[in-house]
Amino acid sequence: MYNLTIQNGSFRQHITVNKSSLIQGRKLIIVDSQNCKLVEDGELHCMEVLFELNKKFSDNLVKFVSEPNNLRKTADLKARALAYLGEEISTCHDIQTNQIEICKIFDEVFADLVLSLYFTGCALDKPAHSVLRRSLELGIAIVYLWDLPHIFWGWKSHNQDLNFNDMLDHLSKESYKTFLTSINPGHTFETMIDFKEATNLYRTLSDTVHGKISTHESNLADRFMHNSTDSQRNLQFILRVEDVLLELFRNRFPDGYELMAVKIPAITKS
Repeated sequence: MYNLTIQNGSFRQHITVNKSSLIQGRKLIIVDSQNCKLVEDGELHCMEVLFELNKKFSDNLVKFVSEPNNLRKTADLKARALAYLGEEISTCHDIQTNQIEICKIFDEVFADLVLSLYFTGCALDKPAHSVLRRSLELGIAIVYLWDLPHIFWGWKSHNQDLNFNDMLDHLSKESYKTFLTSINPGHTFETMIDFKEATNLYRTLSDTVHGKISTHESNLADRFMHNSTDSQRNLQFILRVEDVLLELFRNRFPDGYELMAVKIPAITKS
């Protein structure tokens, strides 16, 4: 029940209402403790459906966070590590104008990872997979664009697109490894990125984005319900994407990675 004051000019009336109450032929919808909205009858069904969905997804989230789950904690840790890494790299004294812009992408990758974690908790698998694919693409784009300023400005200012396979191909070339050796003679990695893992993740997550029938769930009996098995599988997807990106960033930005590991020492044990 809500205590509400309705005022029209000098007329004022104090009433007590339920979450959805009839007032002057229209429904008064209580949005939260400080906001309400009068809606026509035609809008009411839609509003009620949205409230019901919100309750359902909120209940799913409560169940998700109530279960002991080390994968959830690790996914959160690695997402924060990526954000801190972007902060460390952005403070380099010799960073170029395009690279200052590129550092902002770290925040977008972090946001997408957190959203994927949130959607997983709400049992919204398709949104979780969609934003996770986006974080994978953007994370790889950070390193791809870092040393290609003309490509970055074309992408940022001239609506040019980036191709996932082209980015992976560029980072896997021997000539790129030779370039990295010239600026970091002490590197010990054999490959810049786990090419096979990144490709498999992209293809699997793309099945959701492109609506493959195997990803449909609207007709399932337990659709949009919390399921520990499904949430574990989604968490593993998130961790796999984070591991691909952390390895890539460690190889390309070793100094920044070390500074990040000082702030988040647990990242070396995860």
